[in-house]
Amino acid sequence: MDFKLLEAKAKALGISEIELYTKADTSISITAFDDEISEKTEAVTKVYAIRGVYNNQIGSVYTEKDTEDEIDNVCQQLVTNCSYLNKDEPYFIYPGDKDYKVVEEPSHDYLNIGTRDKINLVLNINKALKTKNDLYFHAESSYEEIKSTISIENSNGLNVQKEYSYAVVVSELNIKFNDDIKNAYNYLYLKNLKDFNLTKFVEDLTNDTIDRLHASTIKSGSYKVILSNKVLNKLMAAFASSFSALNVKRKISFLEGKLNTKIFNEKITILDDPFYKDMVAIRSFDDEGVATKTKTLVENGVLKSYLHNLSTASYYNTKSTGNGLKPNVRSEVGIAPLNLYLKPGTKSFNELLEEVKDGILITNITGLHAGINTVSGDFNLQSSGYIIKDGKKANAITLIVLSGNFIDLLNNVVSIASDTYTDSNMSMPSIYVEKMNISGN
Repeated sequence: MDFKLLEAKAKALGISEIELYTKADTSISITAFDDEISEKTEAVTKVYAIRGVYNNQIGSVYTEKDTEDEIDNVCQQLVTNCSYLNKDEPYFIYPGDKDYKVVEEPSHDYLNIGTRDKINLVLNINKALKTKNDLYFHAESSYEEIKSTISIENSNGLNVQKEYSYAVVVSELNIKFNDDIKNAYNYLYLKNLKDFNLTKFVEDLTNDTIDRLHASTIKSGSYKVILSNKVLNKLMAAFASSFSALNVKRKISFLEGKLNTKIFNEKITILDDPFYKDMVAIRSFDDEGVATKTKTLVENGVLKSYLHNLSTASYYNTKSTGNGLKPNVRSEVGIAPLNLYLKPGTKSFNELLEEVKDGILITNITGLHAGINTVSGDFNLQSSGYIIKDGKKANAITLIVLSGNFIDLLNNVVSIASDTYTDSNMSMPSIYVEKMNISGN
C-alpha cells in the first residue's frame, strides 16, 4: 500500500497521525499420513493494519486490499470509528528510535529448496519410522515453513522493515502391541534442512514410543527431579505472561510488587534476548516500532525488570523494553517475550543424571491450559518420563501428576545443564530440582 497516498488522504480528512503496519507471509504446510501426502497448502498473504488519530481518538482498520479506492475507504472508516470513541487514555504513534541494531538474518537453506524435496522429507520420515519399528501402526509427519516481512511506517517519521523465517518438523508415531496402542511425538525447529538429522529424529521418537508401551506408574511422593529442556520450555512458556507489566498492572501476575527483590535462588538468571545465537527468528523492532534489546529479567534470583510496551511504559513512567507484540495482525498490541533464555550451566545432561543418582526424569507434560494458575504460580500437570537409577535413565513411567509452584520450583534448583533447546521463543536447559511432588498410585 502506498503510504504517501494514505497519509495525504488521511490528512485531507483531518486525521492528524496515521500509521501503516504491513505483514506479508509466504507459507507452506505439508503433512504425510503413513506413505501418502494427506495435505499440502502453499499460501501468500498480505494484511494491512492502519491506525489513525482523529479528534484525539485513535482507531484501527484492517484490510487485505491494496487499491486507491480502499485507501479512501480506510480513511473514512478511521474517521467513523474515532467519532464513536470517547477515551481519556494516552495513545502512541511511535516516532522511532535513533538506532536499530543491525543483525543480518541467518541464511536458511530451506528457502531455496523446492516443494518436492520437502514432500520427500515427510515421506522419508514416515518410511524410516515404519522400517525401524516392528510394532508400527501409523505415523503422521508434517513440515511447516513461513517467511514473514513486517514493515511499519507512520506520519511521525518511523519507517522500519524486517524479514524473518522459520521451519519446523513434527512427527507422531503410533505403535500397537496386541490391543494396546501407544503414541508419542517429536518436533524440531530448523535453521537449515542440511543440518536435520533424520536418523536421530526417528530414533528418538521410536525409543520414546516403545518406552511408553512398557511404562508403569510410581508411588506418590516427593522426589528429586530433572525437568528436560523441552519440558522447561513448555513450563516457562506457560508462565511467561507473569513477566508482562500489563499483567502486573492488572494484578494477575505472581510477580506483582516483587521488582528488585529476590524471587528465585541465585543460580537463576533469565534474559529476554532477541539476538540470542540459537534463536529461530531475530527481530530488531517490535510491533510498535520500538527497537528491541537484550534485557535481564532475573539476575542471580533477583527480579530486575518487567516486559513493557509503550502503554505500560507510560503508566510506570519508564521506557518500553521493545516487547509490544501482536498475537496476529488484527490484534491490539500486547506484551510478550521475544526469546526467554535461562542462562545454562556447565554440566552435561548425563552429568546431571549422575548428580541426581536416584530420582525422576520428566520428559513430557500436558494439560498446560487447565493445570496452571498464573496468578499464584501453582501447577498440576499430567506427566511422563523415566526413573533415574544409579545415575542413569531407567524404566519409563506414565500416569503421574507433577505438582508444585513455579516460584518454589526455581528456588529449589540444584544444578542447571548446558543442553539448551530453542523452540519458537524459548531457550531452556534441563534443570535438576531438589524435590517435587509427584502423584502416582
